[in-house]
Amino acid sequence: MLMCVLLTGCGAAQDSTTTVPAPLVKLALSPDGLGEVSFGLAPDTVVDDIAALVGGPDLDSGWIPSEPNAYGSCPGSTMRAIGWGSLVTIFIDDGAPDLGGYFYTYTYGYDFSENEGGIDPRGLDLTTEQGVGLGTTVAALRSAFGADMVVEGDAVLDVWSFRAVSAGFRGLLSGSDDNDTVTLLQPLDGCT
Repeated sequence: MLMCVLLTGCGAAQDSTTTVPAPLVKLALSPDGLGEVSFGLAPDTVVDDIAALVGGPDLDSGWIPSEPNAYGSCPGSTMRAIGWGSLVTIFIDDGAPDLGGYFYTYTYGYDFSENEGGIDPRGLDLTTEQGVGLGTTVAALRSAFGADMVVEGDAVLDVWSFRAVSAGFRGLLSGSDDNDTVTLLQPLDGCT
């Protein structure tokens, strides 16, 4: 007797059945996580799911004090950054020892000190549901996120940012003109 099973292939019928979890389809930027990888999950689960799509991480800070550091200032006493090129996931430990910390937020952006010319070294090309990603113009950002999207900055320091409250995102920009671009995206709630 020949039996076909979608996840395990075709072959002779067997007495026991093996269930294979469906692979993640896409890693999309969301205010609640990365695609199907939601905030609140344990670090090992998040790393395994992302690594299944894009390979092993390039960066692991280990658990470090949550006070201001290269990744910002996060809640809890300790935090950990694990990254893949321009994508950095942030885990915090704020009294959830049963999880060993949990997925709190992420940043997706160019690190100009390491990625000369502002490239995404892994070529992840991640976007939001609205199609916003690194390199999206300010004009397209306004169109995607609507009227509540606000650009703020300082022309003297040449530092520009945006907030889109209803979409749940914030980030950095190369400038404030319509043809300037997004250089960093992250959920509205996260480390400061």
